[in-house]
Amino acid sequence: MVGYRQDDNLTPNQKLIAGCISGVVTRFLTQPLDVLKVRTQLQGKISRKKRLSVFATFKKILYEESILAFWHGHNLGQMHSVLSTSSQFYVYEVTTKYVFSSTVNSEYKTLLEFMCGICAGCCSATLVAPIEVIRVRQMLIQEQYRGFINGAKAVYNSGGVLAFYEGWTAGVLMLGPQVGITFSVFSFMQPLLLNYMYDCNGDCLHKKGNAHTAQDLLLATTIAGGMSGFVSKVMCYPLDLAKRRLQIASHRENAKFYTPTTSRDLVKCTKLVQCVRDTVRREGFLGLYRGLSTF
Repeated sequence: MVGYRQDDNLTPNQKLIAGCISGVVTRFLTQPLDVLKVRTQLQGKISRKKRLSVFATFKKILYEESILAFWHGHNLGQMHSVLSTSSQFYVYEVTTKYVFSSTVNSEYKTLLEFMCGICAGCCSATLVAPIEVIRVRQMLIQEQYRGFINGAKAVYNSGGVLAFYEGWTAGVLMLGPQVGITFSVFSFMQPLLLNYMYDCNGDCLHKKGNAHTAQDLLLATTIAGGMSGFVSKVMCYPLDLAKRRLQIASHRENAKFYTPTTSRDLVKCTKLVQCVRDTVRREGFLGLYRGLSTF
């Protein structure tokens, strides 16, 4: 279970390692969907009729760049996963330990866990912002931003030091609440599911001592994790779309490098509020959820 618990069997270091491993595995499996999502979110300023569907974008990427294109930015993605997950778990562990070790009314437990999650998300978003900017651009044009050092130089040449923090505001506003929602929903759902597995109205198929077996814990954790991730993603998705468009604000196509058709005429933003407003004006409210089906 995430967060501090007095009767927890796992140490903070064990939780940290588990979080990093889960982040690495998840990143590898979901990287192709991430590439699809980013390119769909940033599709050029064209009419809705000409706009590519997710499947059409998939076919174009596969035809023009080969299947390896779906893992562009993967190495930085793994670095991002380790730093993001470990920092979130560490800050959340420290803050919840501090909160619940003090005299706190149990009625405020959920709210305090949410606030601890926000703190963890904000710290994580600030830490990984430069890596994320390079990674997003690699997913668009691998040749122009190839490698970490070369990618960092290209980002710096495009907009200086501040270019590494393009989209930072949206990232903090998104990741703080997103992590808070994720941990809060997870912390609420997992015990609820475990209690339901035990409280079976006299029709239990297992003994009381086995109520929280490894199988029960795995199932409850999987369901709670899926539900918490889904809820937090949907609620914060418009900020994710705005963040991507802000992260390429200083990007310029370079004639030296091949630019795939799905990475041309990208939608860019320089200000968060203006980005959201222009998206709604041009694409309607549902435009804020473009690419949601790929997450």
